[in-house]
Amino acid sequence: MTDKHPEPIALADLLSQCGAGGPENPVTLPQSWTQGRTAFGGLSGAIAYHAASLIEADLPPLRSTQIAFTGPLFGALIAETAMLRRGKNSAFVQSEIFGDKGLGLHCNFIFAAPRPTEVRTYDIAAPDFPPLPGDSDLHSGPPQFFTSNMEYVGKRIDTSTKTNRLTRWMRLKQRAGLDPVAEILCMCDSLPPSVMGLLDKNAMVSSMNWQVNLIAESPATQDGWWLIDSHTHHADHGSSSQYMSIWNSHRELIATAMQSVAYYA
Repeated sequence: MTDKHPEPIALADLLSQCGAGGPENPVTLPQSWTQGRTAFGGLSGAIAYHAASLIEADLPPLRSTQIAFTGPLFGALIAETAMLRRGKNSAFVQSEIFGDKGLGLHCNFIFAAPRPTEVRTYDIAAPDFPPLPGDSDLHSGPPQFFTSNMEYVGKRIDTSTKTNRLTRWMRLKQRAGLDPVAEILCMCDSLPPSVMGLLDKNAMVSSMNWQVNLIAESPATQDGWWLIDSHTHHADHGSSSQYMSIWNSHRELIATAMQSVAYYA
């Protein structure tokens, strides 16, 4: 008898398939890493970053990325990268993901070396931190959905309570051998768009554009847990704008983000 739901494939294994990208390194998209009719956006972003990070051997750390979700991605995913500019301290790398229906993701990655500075500021309000999850009462999504690769407490979103803010501890089940920056890009998109907390549960949403800024020099956390906070600060005319942040188990800020989301309600 054929297993209807094969063993899940770790993110690190999919990134290994991609390598530095190109037609000779296609990533076969598993059903377990999809959301609806497309690849999970966090997976697509992680693949694009992985290929971009290998374009040259001595790239500095990733500082920022702009990601445009241009269309659905499915089938064999192919990353194509290009060095836009390489300076003394920074590198701008373009990375695009193509699927069976053409271009589905367009990214610009900014890699930049740290510089000595006397100017420092920190002005972001921390969310309310729920207790760090234990090993009991953990949930995952169905085998055909990307959340089957993750663990969390309760539901990712409770549609019975109308709210414009979602905050959850999330982690990947399989984390061995994973680049922490790829993990951050994957997990930062693991919550539903926070505008869904204001909509009927059957309403459709679609992420359009995403900006992520890396704050931490060396991202790390306890037992793989990341606190994801998403706050819709404006929604009208079928388009919402949300602020996002990701924190580690020590309540340290790891990355900030902003996303534009289309909604149909």
